[in-house]
Amino acid sequence: MPSLCLALLGFSASVIVSAEEKKPVDDGITLLGEEIPGGFLKIEGIKGVGVYPDLFYEAAAASNTEINFRYVPWGRAFRKVERSTNLLTFPLTRLPEREPRYRWLVSLDRDEIVFLTTGAPINNLDEAKRLRRILVWEGSSMEIFLTQNGFSNLLRVAKAQSILRMLINGRADAWFTVRPEESATFSVDGKPVELVAGDVVNTESVWLVGGKSFKYTEDTRRFTQNVRMLVEKGRLKELKAKYGISRN
Repeated sequence: MPSLCLALLGFSASVIVSAEEKKPVDDGITLLGEEIPGGFLKIEGIKGVGVYPDLFYEAAAASNTEINFRYVPWGRAFRKVERSTNLLTFPLTRLPEREPRYRWLVSLDRDEIVFLTTGAPINNLDEAKRLRRILVWEGSSMEIFLTQNGFSNLLRVAKAQSILRMLINGRADAWFTVRPEESATFSVDGKPVELVAGDVVNTESVWLVGGKSFKYTEDTRRFTQNVRMLVEKGRLKELKAKYGISRN
């Protein structure tokens, strides 16, 4: 009898665990991401600050739903969203090799990609190929672009602060990333860092995405519709101007 009772208790516990595993982890909509310097995105707890969070908060308010941000390094964020049915990430570049792996929900913007340095500007790929090392976000479209163009001198890094430290400490010669506005500021450990942007080398279409098995709910359907409407009305451009990152 004791062994039967233990077996029943074990069965009951497994049923409870299975039921718990099926419950949603988060209330509302969760967006994964890492810091994008220059006013685009900073995550503090479950709150987002910057151009993209402002856009998404406005869309959430119009949709009568809540959104949360979760700080996850970009490479891991992309992988987690790819396997998820409810998580979102942004701004992900739309590339042929990524096409079947995600649901492309809303086209957000076109990014200009440049080399950032602490000295003389790097204006093209030929100049960049003469550098010792180039920093890129791990798993990013920038890494893919340079690899496809024959670069093997890449340092793949997951965190913005790590990238900035490596750049100013001379561990790399340049950072291949989204072009910041001239008024954008960077800092490491509270100290300002001056970076020089070269000419635009590439442009990319960036999107709000879910995984390939992403399942719409009423909340996410309203939310993505409102994000699309705000983008089409030019709200992203207005928010860039608010943060001092609009361009002529």
